[in-house]
Amino acid sequence: MTTDPRIARVPGSGADALLGRDGSGAVRTSSGRFLRLQNPAPGLIGALTGEPGEDTGGGDGAAGAAYAERLAAEMAARETDDAERRWPGGRRDVALVGQGAPVDALAGALAEWGLSAARFPAAADLPADRAWDLVIAYADAPRERAGWDALDGLPERGAAWLRAYREGGVCFVDPIAVSAEDPTAEQVRRRRLAASPVPGDLDAWQRGAAASSDAPEPLSSAASTLLAGRMLTVALAWAQRTDALEGYRGTLFKFVSANGALTEHPVLAYDAPPAIDGAAPRPS
Repeated sequence: MTTDPRIARVPGSGADALLGRDGSGAVRTSSGRFLRLQNPAPGLIGALTGEPGEDTGGGDGAAGAAYAERLAAEMAARETDDAERRWPGGRRDVALVGQGAPVDALAGALAEWGLSAARFPAAADLPADRAWDLVIAYADAPRERAGWDALDGLPERGAAWLRAYREGGVCFVDPIAVSAEDPTAEQVRRRRLAASPVPGDLDAWQRGAAASSDAPEPLSSAASTLLAGRMLTVALAWAQRTDALEGYRGTLFKFVSANGALTEHPVLAYDAPPAIDGAAPRPS
């Protein structure tokens, strides 16, 4: 295009048509790709903008309308394909467990993408007899993680299992579990205790906070945004089966609101210790 083009939105899509005064044209798709228009009709801009002044007469209006209709259909088809690549149809049975701003934001994002995720206030409310593709849980306080151990068996039933939670102003997103070999909620907790310089104090705080009925302080907007963003990023990697998923299966995400520290930590599953069969013999 040798002159500044006119830009018009293609109806029913996120695409823009660019038409030059010399008759050349292109379209910028909603995914940011540029495609050359083949022989765009002279009345196309008028058909797209609804401005009669753009019709040069001689039947251009009818030709432009027909071209605009074909263009809109093509863009709609491309956007349908993009939506399927973004979140494949075979992985759309999603459950959200928990309450709070991060899970509300996640639910809104999924809804904008056409996923009607089922919502449940707590782990105990999740139907045990229903198969899910993905279950995402968020706990706004330690006591809200009650029942998560029962959901650690989800990967064995074919469901991916993603957990996010906070302990005061310290926020976490656990590794996503897609198989029985991935870390469980309890394994992540124990790994955190093992890595802590004061494991006894951390364990005591967790147990005390889990038993407390006090309402937590409101979560900051920054922390809520980061938690929702991380959950959505991991969920997308799972839905699209990207190479990044492997890393998310063994990575704990942590954000400390007080100082803005954002870190990632490797966490691997481990074999449960063998059960003790009977009482230990007394020394003679």
